[in-house]
Amino acid sequence: MVDLFSPITLGLYELPNRIVMAPMTRNRATKDGVPQAMNALYYAQRASAGLIITEASPISPQGIGYPNTPGIYHNDQVTGWRK
Repeated sequence: MVDLFSPITLGLYELPNRIVMAPMTRNRATKDGVPQAMNALYYAQRASAGLIITEASPISPQGIGYPNTPGIYHNDQVTGWRK
């Protein structure tokens, strides 16, 4: 039996464990889709997962499915994700 907490190689990535966190959009961005400090905190709190698949991020205004989702099509949004 494989230990869930044992390291694994996934393609080019060396993961510390076999835990994968599914995508979960949390509507924590500003009304302009800029990720905030709370977005960074959310992922930092879950950083011990082996692999985190981040939330859906609109790549254009036409891709916005609902309010306050963090986008990645404007410079302010890109800066917000760098946190």
